[in-house]
Amino acid sequence: MKLRNPQFRVLLDPATGETKVLLDLPPEEQVESAAARVRPLILNDEDTYHAKVMNALLYFGQKASLPETDMSTLREWKKEWAKINPRGKSLGYYEVRVQQQGQAETRISDNALAFSWIYGDVVHADPARREEGQAFGVEERFRAAIPVIVRLMTVAMVTLTLTEQLRARGVLPDLGDVFDEAVVVPDEPRELETRVYVAEYDEEGNIPPAPAADEEFGEGWKSFAEVFGGVKTPSQDQQGDDPTVSSHADSE
Repeated sequence: MKLRNPQFRVLLDPATGETKVLLDLPPEEQVESAAARVRPLILNDEDTYHAKVMNALLYFGQKASLPETDMSTLREWKKEWAKINPRGKSLGYYEVRVQQQGQAETRISDNALAFSWIYGDVVHADPARREEGQAFGVEERFRAAIPVIVRLMTVAMVTLTLTEQLRARGVLPDLGDVFDEAVVVPDEPRELETRVYVAEYDEEGNIPPAPAADEEFGEGWKSFAEVFGGVKTPSQDQQGDDPTVSSHADSE
């Protein structure tokens, strides 16, 4: 909530009267990650486009004869989504102006700066939007993007909560396992019990063809344990030790 409303601190030196503005900004990497996650919610062609989602919630709410208070809540949050306009030029909180030597003053709204960063610095897909905020520098573009992205995150979280509540009340149709599907990769290391095979490249830089999922590894492939651990495979027990492999394993 703090990041949603841009703030800054003014530092004053009483002795000299000198003032400085101190900006507290979150790490750029975190903001980039958040921007990538919420961007599909504002793209018309995406299935998750906010207008499609809110229209669906309103449709099923009306079909289920939800009380007017609930319908009014859905309509209000649809309006909140509509306030986020990637093409908007109006001010969200502030305006930035620059004037380079010998040139006319250039002005831009914080909203235009924000989407110049989202579409020009993060996505690198729209050179025109990148050029729009070029004169103001990447730090100004980044600073303007923070409250926009946080606003998107906040409204998305509320919409998810509304969706979960309507689902629990039986208002929505069956959505399958969308609420049970894992969407976050854990940070801790994972151990996967499996079989590992290795092969050597030939003179042309190719490896033996890999078998189909229901077939065994053929000529040219050896188990990892056989090559690097000196572990006998069932085929070795029948045919005797392979001195080449044993020597290689000892050297490793």
